[in-house]
Amino acid sequence: MATPAAPPAPTSDGAQLPQSIFSPEHLVKRGWCTVANDKKRAPNPHKLYYELHGEDKPTSKRLVFIMGLNNSSFAWHHQVSYFAALPGYSLLVLDNRGVGWSDSPAGSWSTTEMARDVVEMLDFVGWTEERSLNVIGVSMGGMISQELALLIPTRIRTLLLTSTKSGSRFERPSWKTTSMFGRLSLGLAKTPEEQVRLVTDTLFPPAFLNETVEEEGEFKGKKRREQVEADFLRRYRIGRRQTPAGQAGQMRAVLTHSVDDDRLAGLATFIPRTAIIHGTEDNLINVQRAHELHKAIHGSKLKIVQGGGHALPSQIRDEYNAWIREHVEREG
Repeated sequence: MATPAAPPAPTSDGAQLPQSIFSPEHLVKRGWCTVANDKKRAPNPHKLYYELHGEDKPTSKRLVFIMGLNNSSFAWHHQVSYFAALPGYSLLVLDNRGVGWSDSPAGSWSTTEMARDVVEMLDFVGWTEERSLNVIGVSMGGMISQELALLIPTRIRTLLLTSTKSGSRFERPSWKTTSMFGRLSLGLAKTPEEQVRLVTDTLFPPAFLNETVEEEGEFKGKKRREQVEADFLRRYRIGRRQTPAGQAGQMRAVLTHSVDDDRLAGLATFIPRTAIIHGTEDNLINVQRAHELHKAIHGSKLKIVQGGGHALPSQIRDEYNAWIREHVEREG
């Protein structure tokens, strides 16, 4: 479990920083970045919350983590605690618009616009050098990552896509997915515990949740479900509730996302290294979508996780972190 961050402190403009799930040990800076200042992009600017961890040097391996639907950057805590402690790594995590401590701007959202948010964030933190970025996106974050790579292809060295799809082919949602979103939107899961159990059952396979925890710690000897649900509740209690506008905006971006095969071929042309990872038991995005991405992005590497659900960064955190390192540290 990550060490709680230091008590909230005011930023230079007087804004109060929120409590963070990430350890302050390797924190470089955190706060808000104002994006969409150009009236051509949006009627009004909005703010995105971010944190920088690790060794923020031009020579560092720079990792950009982009989270999925309805989930804040705090869901990357298994990755931040691991990579921030490694010499020569620098990490940027951010709350997408509509979730966590970021704003929910008015207007029609798309994964392209959300990717433009990230470009402005990268400019803000000074991560502008060519071939300096290793982008890791999961689910909706993988969709945003595709659009990001098409917007700034020369700045990206490695593109790592997790549990995601191009959106160019129709996919009928699974019963579990439909049931989860339906019950949550109708308020049928009333307590945080009920909501967390519903999400847990959708994101993780039953076999995984029924495993006995073997690693040392407070959950050793208990079922994996207890550990997963406690992690969700911990993030729930220190985070900020997502607004209906944030939920609707992000959902619209997901439903309208589409990168056709010609544009995916462009990723193969301009991005030096692309890798895809997906689980066979993913209830939200069928594993076939990973095979389609792999086929369309020529030269990409595909890893299929047998028994893997949608939330691979949590379910197989050690294997997932090793997968990231494998591609980020590969020469050439």
